Amino acid sequence: MQHSESMGDKWFPLGVGPQDISGVIATTLELGGTRPAWARKDENIERMLMAWPKESLLRSAVVVAGKPDGQMPAVCLFPFMEGFSNEMKFLESYSWKDGHAGEILAKPEGLPPMWFYDPLFFRDADGLKKDEARTWYLSGLCFGIRRALLDELTVTEGPAYEHHAIEWMKANPDKTRLDVPPLKVPLKGRTIVDICERCSEYQARAVIFDVDSFMFGPEKAQQKIYRFGVGLGDPEHPVYVIIYAPERICVKGYVPREGDDVDMIFWLQGRIADAEEQTETQAEAQTAHEAPEGVEVAADGGEQ
Repeated sequence: MQHSESMGDKWFPLGVGPQDISGVIATTLELGGTRPAWARKDENIERMLMAWPKESLLRSAVVVAGKPDGQMPAVCLFPFMEGFSNEMKFLESYSWKDGHAGEILAKPEGLPPMWFYDPLFFRDADGLKKDEARTWYLSGLCFGIRRALLDELTVTEGPAYEHHAIEWMKANPDKTRLDVPPLKVPLKGRTIVDICERCSEYQARAVIFDVDSFMFGPEKAQQKIYRFGVGLGDPEHPVYVIIYAPERICVKGYVPREGDDVDMIFWLQGRIADAEEQTETQAEAQTAHEAPEGVEVAADGGEQ
């Protein structure tokens, strides 16, 4: 696995090319808002995150940084997504770009440790202790999605197959090893997730829920974005993620629907809840996005 300190491929699914970046930065700084919780300042440096538009769970975001009380140029630009809340134990961090941005490795219940990009890394990574449990809002940006192709997996080798062969031989003592049938693993309704070659990027098969869509982008260049939830890992203790899938990356015009089994590749993002978000009511959060019972979703993030 490698840490890829790049945002070009994250903007591509949203239809933003290199020629558009300066315009996105200018619009975000001119029209965007911030929160007190999205800023940090010490004697050496001041940083602040600004996001636009306000009334959206998917926004463009810019981190500006500079010497205290001096000029603060843009140092990071990225898609900023609100997500579902999950409690995970912090393990380690990886800093990008002089600490302005970076990735977090945290351990959820029922899954191996997961890397994700933290849009407020300059705030969240400071002071975290190993194995400290915190609440993180998790979201994902799809690079590609399609309806799942297989409802059953045929396995003919590996540890799972060997265990199957031993049990089958016990049940069929008059047979030989050559008679052992392939192991059939039903996939319908199951979740499988695996990390890709680059940290914070995952491929998964999952059942999607709470599907809706909205338009994103400037007035004359808007595109349709599908938004839905997935529960990863142990069904008894799933890790909930809000996934954002631009229409342009849906394979062969696929339209996500409630209850579909899908194959997808996505970039995982997460941040610690702001202090004011922790005091918001569940009803207010539900207004922004309907979550499964007992699952909180971050509220909109414009200027407060």
